[in-house]
Amino acid sequence: MKKKGIDPTIRDVAAAAGVSIATVSRVLNDRSSVRPSTVNRVLEAMAALSYAQANAPHSARNPLVVVILPNLRNPFYAEIVLGLQTSAKSHGLEVLLYPEGNVERHAAQIASLLRRINACGLILLSPVTQAGVLDELNALAPLVQCAEYNEDSPLPYVGVDDVAAARNATETLLRAGRRRIALINGPEKYKYARHRRQGYEEAMAQAGLEIDPLLISNVTEMGFDSSMAVAQQMLLARERPDAILAASDMYATAVVKAAAMCGLSIPRDLSLISFDNTYIAQMHHPSVTSVGLPRFQLGYMAMEVLSERMQNAASDEPRQYLLKTELVLRDSI
Repeated sequence: MKKKGIDPTIRDVAAAAGVSIATVSRVLNDRSSVRPSTVNRVLEAMAALSYAQANAPHSARNPLVVVILPNLRNPFYAEIVLGLQTSAKSHGLEVLLYPEGNVERHAAQIASLLRRINACGLILLSPVTQAGVLDELNALAPLVQCAEYNEDSPLPYVGVDDVAAARNATETLLRAGRRRIALINGPEKYKYARHRRQGYEEAMAQAGLEIDPLLISNVTEMGFDSSMAVAQQMLLARERPDAILAASDMYATAVVKAAAMCGLSIPRDLSLISFDNTYIAQMHHPSVTSVGLPRFQLGYMAMEVLSERMQNAASDEPRQYLLKTELVLRDSI
């Protein structure tokens, strides 16, 4: 029985029916792959809980895809959104941007939004560490992860190989003769931050170099002030780095300014490589070598995968793709 004032969730339906969240999702999306007896149990649980079935047939849904973004401040997402919109238009779909970074904290609100607007799909650019939350949202609308993805979930994603990209960037700094290489990284709740640190550490270990913990810093917030504080602290240290791998062009901007304030010349005194290859990397003097991510393709392909899922919900074919990156050489090394 539904509790007064509390809307039942997919998790509640699964518990009442004695099945997994994934099974409830299959019943809602394409019950042809589920045994009739199981379908009946799920439908009975939904009725008992007064669960409003948001998952109407795709033909009856609004042609609206909800895209969850971590924030609107990072220019990294602009090209991804353009790719999403370009693909969506070709399929007769519209895109609704929802800039809410913490999906777990706001999962109930997101689920309510999907029900209210009867969305036909969901694309997540924000990290989700709890696979159960992904399953619950996927049960309400077909879901694809873009750029960020949960490695423990079988749900579809389109991303890049951040480990290989960071390893290659670090090796480039090593070939330039640098040995005391620092890493300015993002929050490790993000997959990209964990993987870029892994690639950096692998390259340093392969070169036989010990990793000084003082040379690794995480910027807790995406913003210039916090990035600047981390960069200044590194460059004012008694044993400062001779190179920095910055996990975003935003961080690299802070490094360029901090180096100038400290009287350091790039690349003579300090080599610098960043990630994302946004317009920011080209605005400095010197311009910054950056790992180019195929941002438009990330968005375009994520929407294509989602469209395929909506047309063929019963398919069990894994749709998990890692796209290639490219190191764009400029004046900072």
